[in-house]
Amino acid sequence: MLKVFVFRYWISGLLAIVLLAACSALRPADSGIPKPRKPRSRTSTGSSKSPAAVSSLRQGITRTARKYKGSKYKYGGTTPKGFDCSGFTSYVLLKHKIDLHRTSDQQARQGKKIKPKSALPGDLLFFGKKGKVAHVAIVTKNSGNQLKVIHSTSSKGVVEQDITHSDYWQSRLLFARRVF
Repeated sequence: MLKVFVFRYWISGLLAIVLLAACSALRPADSGIPKPRKPRSRTSTGSSKSPAAVSSLRQGITRTARKYKGSKYKYGGTTPKGFDCSGFTSYVLLKHKIDLHRTSDQQARQGKKIKPKSALPGDLLFFGKKGKVAHVAIVTKNSGNQLKVIHSTSSKGVVEQDITHSDYWQSRLLFARRVF
């Protein structure tokens, strides 16, 4: 009788562990976005697309990103109810069928590394200290005298900012990536 009792608790515990492990691998039910294909370590740089198609894609990404200005910041957030920086970039680019890894550190290994001065709207900028990536943003404008990005910050949520003369962001700017 005692063996049956112990066995039932052991099975119940094992079942609970399996179910919890499965839950952590699921996307939030309210994410509103399809589950992406397995992210690629390198993505296309757009060489197979016409310049007009790439330009249209860049405008679309910027337009989509701006729709979420004012969304709150949420650590680990991947929906308009709350985004962290990489949750925001992956959400916006997935709307345009561009798969990104979930974290900024992982996103920093995708696509082609470019100089920040060469970044175009839709490209990603990465920030951090001592070469360690800690933040990601989407470029919305890059002219000779202005570098604007849209990103989810822990203090203000999703905002578009000109970071050209920001000591804070310029001191942390590491590199840019072109992921399409």
